Amino acid sequence: MNKFPLHAVLLVDEDLTTLKALQQLLLVVGCQIYQASSAQEALAILQHHSIDMIISDLGMSEKSSDCFLSDVAMLWPDTERIALTEHAESDEIIRAINRGKISRFIMKPWDDAELLSVVKKVFEQSVLQRQNIELQALTHEKNRQLEELTVHLEDKVRERTQQLTDAQQQLQQAYTDLKGSYRSIVRMFSTLTSRRLGIKAANQYQHMNLLMLSVAKGCGLEGKALKQIFYAWQLRNIGKLSFSDSILEMSYIDMSVEQQRVFHTHPLLAQAATFLVKPLYSAGQIIRQHKEYLDGSGYPKQLKADQIVFSAQILCVVNDYFELIQGRYQRKNFSTVEALDYLQNYAHEKYNPLVVNILEQAITTLAKQGDVLKDACLTTHELLPGVTLSRDLVSAQGVLLLSAGQLLDKVIIERIREIEFNLDEIFEVFVNR
Repeated sequence: MNKFPLHAVLLVDEDLTTLKALQQLLLVVGCQIYQASSAQEALAILQHHSIDMIISDLGMSEKSSDCFLSDVAMLWPDTERIALTEHAESDEIIRAINRGKISRFIMKPWDDAELLSVVKKVFEQSVLQRQNIELQALTHEKNRQLEELTVHLEDKVRERTQQLTDAQQQLQQAYTDLKGSYRSIVRMFSTLTSRRLGIKAANQYQHMNLLMLSVAKGCGLEGKALKQIFYAWQLRNIGKLSFSDSILEMSYIDMSVEQQRVFHTHPLLAQAATFLVKPLYSAGQIIRQHKEYLDGSGYPKQLKADQIVFSAQILCVVNDYFELIQGRYQRKNFSTVEALDYLQNYAHEKYNPLVVNILEQAITTLAKQGDVLKDACLTTHELLPGVTLSRDLVSAQGVLLLSAGQLLDKVIIERIREIEFNLDEIFEVFVNR
């Protein structure tokens, strides 16, 4: 397990035996551990130390835990709040959500693996948040500099042109400084683009890299052709870096006609960026065509069938599959089964059917090895004991209810349905197939 020496957890429970057990369990995490047997003692610790997460018992007698956690939410809103409870009453849970603003419930006695997984995810999210803050600060500074440069420009078109010019100059400088190391440039901009687009699950992105390579190899690509399509995969979204947040944060079908017109330029912008790195010229050609469809309904040039190079047809299928399960095409996240059904329905019309079939075979093979996701989306009434969550179950308010990997039994399924009813929501539950 990763160590988190810069992170701290505060354990709050009147039962000293419970505190000791929690402390022993969390030693493996390698974080700073503070303990308090009362709300007053816990508040004193919070005033003098930076705490990333609180694990508090809901049944304290001195001061109800939801009141204590409500104080924490008001004074230290960035501190993650997790509640331990021996009871599963919905009234207690709803009250804790409303007053304590907790993000997770864990039943006593707890499962060690589940608790360690929760702590690790919180700390990993904290690391991402800190990185995001640094990136936002850098972005703010760059935006300030760009505003100074473009203060005298007359319209938005010239402003975007200047941003593209600046980006091209930065790429040219990066190429000059790192001449002969263009692989590093690809990795750097792939990471930057992923962060800009909000792709935070690094392990999932690595799985998609593996899937891309498997499909390309299954289609017969090797050597230079395989290398170029992989570079195209990693850099396919670089043209979106200059787009506004309002465009990047919405699904494609929700965009206005004008927003879609702007969005359709990203393959050309990405190809323009690759012109500065000669070894990536072929990858740029693939990127330019990776949103073209066989029936001519794609963009930016409405190419048809044989006008589209085979490598671009491969990239088109894998990219659209990824965007479907990520919710970038429609508002909802597709399950892998739904995404494959969508691609199969449009095979022959939009997609190369050979590539779609190879994608499905690759997913099946890699899923058996645990290297990629293969799941289905069910309602709570379709759930059966023995299935495993493939993705986190999160409420509409952003509360993490259950983590990916949770094995569902009859009791947990009934609890999910009860919470769904009490929150007046309709959960979409993704389970492994």
